Amino acid sequence: MPDSKVEGNATLTKEPYATYLSFLERVLTPPRLRHSLGVMQVMVELAQVYALDAEQARTAGLLHDAAKDLPEAQWAQLVQEGEIELRCAEDQDYVFYLHGPVGAYFVRKELGVDDPLVQDAIAMHTYYGQGENWNHPLVWCLRFSDILEPNRDWREIPWLRQGAPRLRQLAYSGKLLEAAHLQASIVIEWFDTEHKPVHPHMRRFHEDHKEI
Repeated sequence: MPDSKVEGNATLTKEPYATYLSFLERVLTPPRLRHSLGVMQVMVELAQVYALDAEQARTAGLLHDAAKDLPEAQWAQLVQEGEIELRCAEDQDYVFYLHGPVGAYFVRKELGVDDPLVQDAIAMHTYYGQGENWNHPLVWCLRFSDILEPNRDWREIPWLRQGAPRLRQLAYSGKLLEAAHLQASIVIEWFDTEHKPVHPHMRRFHEDHKEI
């Protein structure tokens, strides 16, 4: 397997990625940008495992958190502008869930990123939304990458510190459903224990696949 970090660095000097990077440097904090680059790196690696389109994987990984650091006044305006539906109480939580669909609209508006699958991956990586792409391998790989990217430090979150190595093993060996169920299990236990809102779509997926 080629060195995805080296390949990724070279890619970022080319268009459209140079434009994307310049944009992210303006709208993200340095730690969030570093995270996004790490997610892109893992997406490139997982694209080979699941035979995904490399450009879609790279774009979704790099841009997935494009709206995460926006001030509330700006993201609230984008919710209205983009006519983003809030179907449950959890959808209103910007930090955990709503930044996904807002980010999808944001990069379509500002960067012209309108590939339907990339749009869904960015919107749905937070478990938001419905439709046939909710369980698409590209979407799940983005959810995996969000946890597995190399800049994450999970030392203070025991559920992820203990679960991430097994998640990595499953995801990189092509066992998508097993990895997805494990990730949902880890996040639900973490959120329930710390009284964070669990998205009903994540809980439903976990229940529907509990026999895995």
